[in-house]
Amino acid sequence: MTPHVVVTLPLPASVLDELGRSYRLSAWSETGPMPDTTLQSWAADADAILCSLGTPITATLLANSPRLQTISSISVGVDHIDLGAATRAGLPVGHTPDVLVDSTADMAVALMLSVMRRIVEADRFVRAGEWGQGWSTDFFLGTDLSRATVGIVGLGPIGRAVAARVGSFGARVIGWNRTVREVPGVCAVDLDDLFAEADVISVHTAATAETRHLVNRDRIGRMKPGAVLVNTARGSVVDETALVDALAAGKIRAGLDVYEQEPLPQDSPLLGLDNVVLVPHLGSATAATRQAMMERASINLASGLRGERLPWCANPEVYGPG
Repeated sequence: MTPHVVVTLPLPASVLDELGRSYRLSAWSETGPMPDTTLQSWAADADAILCSLGTPITATLLANSPRLQTISSISVGVDHIDLGAATRAGLPVGHTPDVLVDSTADMAVALMLSVMRRIVEADRFVRAGEWGQGWSTDFFLGTDLSRATVGIVGLGPIGRAVAARVGSFGARVIGWNRTVREVPGVCAVDLDDLFAEADVISVHTAATAETRHLVNRDRIGRMKPGAVLVNTARGSVVDETALVDALAAGKIRAGLDVYEQEPLPQDSPLLGLDNVVLVPHLGSATAATRQAMMERASINLASGLRGERLPWCANPEVYGPG
């Protein structure tokens, strides 16, 4: 019998055509999130789910999907999946690590420069027809990345890639990791000291119960006046309410690619603030990176449906020891 695969997000026609040669597909094609009721219905007799960050895969869904053999996510993070429930059910969960390191690191640096040099603010200024004066010494003054101390929160592959990039600008780099990790060119410091000392803070930790609101009100309060917070990791790592308060007070600036709720609600107070640059979770959004992510997700999917070990598995303990 041809395996039934539920695809929970729009994918290019070429990818769907390739998957359709091997599987019977139920594919969501709308731009909005897939309704939970639809997912529950489609997954009831599914052999596999191909998903991404926008689709919560809950314990209830897994319990009501008795034929599931595997879940493959087009993402590095799997915080949208109840990983414990999947493991208890014996379901391997595939993800796509490594391929988006450079793209996300580039985005982090782009956000730093956009905020520090006021690029988005200046773009709005020109488009609004407000550029009526000539050059002056205080016109749209920004700050230099080359003169900054950059603090990296999380020294995994992306954090290290960002450290290398900002180091090449001439920045001094300090860093913190949950487990001690020596990185050339990075001075290891206590997390609270990092927030007090850095001119720019770039967040690169995974979303876990332990890292929820790691960037809390107290740590945001330690930041220097005018310092910049960049988050390309996960929205849950930052206390967004505390961040909004600090931004609204004009104490700090920020560049955000991720949010506690995505898509960002239209009534979010972030939308009314000029000292924050907002982009819609685009860290991996390059053609080459997204293609590599889809390829890895497809390989994971095929491996799981053949009963083979997933090459990129987020819960390898499902296979037992060895």
